[in-house]
Amino acid sequence: MRPSTRLGPIAAALLLAACGSADDGGTEAAPAPSSTAATPSPTPSSTATTEPPPASTTPSPEVAVPEELAFVAPTVDGGTFDGASLAGQPAVLWFWAPWCPVCQREAPLIADLAAQYEGQVAFVGVAGLSGDLTAMEAFIADGGVEGITHIDDRDGAVYSRFGVTQQYDIGFVSADGTVEVIRGPLEEDEIVAEVERLVTG
Repeated sequence: MRPSTRLGPIAAALLLAACGSADDGGTEAAPAPSSTAATPSPTPSSTATTEPPPASTTPSPEVAVPEELAFVAPTVDGGTFDGASLAGQPAVLWFWAPWCPVCQREAPLIADLAAQYEGQVAFVGVAGLSGDLTAMEAFIADGGVEGITHIDDRDGAVYSRFGVTQQYDIGFVSADGTVEVIRGPLEEDEIVAEVERLVTG
C-alpha cells in the first residue's frame, strides 16, 4: 500500500506560510533609519574677519561770528540778510543813502569791484538815513548795483551796530573776523586798495 501524501491541516498551513515568506514578490520592509545623526551645516567661525568701521572724521570747527555780524536784517527787495553769513570770508559793507551824491558817484565802482572779485569778496550795501524805500530801490537801479544785496536799514539798526553816523563810511571785514570801518568819503583808489588788501590777506 502506497503511503498517503495527504498532509494534515496544520502541516499544510505551515508549508504555505513558508513558501509565501520565501519570495512572493511583495515589498520588503524599509530599512531601519540609521542611528547616526545628520551632520549640521557649519556655522561661520566666530573668528571670521569683518570689515573695519569707517574712519571717524572730525567736523570742521565752526567759524566764529564777530559781534558786529551777529544780526539779521531786512533787505530792500523784501528778503532777509543774516550778517553771520559773512563770517570767515572777506566782505565789504557799503553804507549809503539814496540822496547822497558821494554814494551815487561810488556806485559804479562798487558794482565793478563786486563783479571783479565775485567769489572772493562779498559786497553788501547798507541803505540808511532815509525812510523812503522807493527812493532806495531807484538808487539801486540807477546806480547799476542790482548785483549785490542791499540791507533796508531805515530804522538805523545796522548803522548803529557798526558805529556809522554818515552815509559814505565803508566797513571792511577780513576773513579772520576783523571788522574795520573807515570814515569817508574815500577816493576810488583808496577803496580799491582796501579791497585788494582783503583779497591778499
